[in-house]
Amino acid sequence: MRRAIQESAVKTDVLLGRVVKMSQIGIDRIPCAQVRCQRNEFNTYLKMYFSRSFDYWAIDRGQLGNLGDTVMIRNIDDLSQRPTAAVTHKIDRVVFQYGNVIDPVTGKRVINDDFMDDIELKKKLVHDVLETPAEQESLLFAERRALQRQLLENAQKDDDFREAAKAIENKTL
Repeated sequence: MRRAIQESAVKTDVLLGRVVKMSQIGIDRIPCAQVRCQRNEFNTYLKMYFSRSFDYWAIDRGQLGNLGDTVMIRNIDDLSQRPTAAVTHKIDRVVFQYGNVIDPVTGKRVINDDFMDDIELKKKLVHDVLETPAEQESLLFAERRALQRQLLENAQKDDDFREAAKAIENKTL
């Protein structure tokens, strides 16, 4: 009988996953973490890959990971280093801490697909453009909107000037 689902050919030597459970095992109370990793399986009938979760137990000797962290785990080759047969991996390093996502390319903090710097700039612009003209009660609606539009255009010109200055500075360095 032929199986419709082929298991992944990728080895489990190095995996990336999320810590779902923390525990301690044995008399020595060795810290361990249950790490959930995503692996792809190929369905030969549909000719598509489907994601499937697998749980692995990993030793956390350095107390590196916490619940919810994204970690890299490595396979333990030496059977004498395994405290039990179920513990097959060890935590190599924490890639992302839970709640503190940092873009690896730019090094900036990310909140809901936006950089923290951009969020702060938007807050400042909203305050400067919307709330400053609203403090002047004598302005009519059209005058208030014209002042807001002018402030927004000035902010965009300042931002364009800063970007041009950075580009010139990078070219000269």
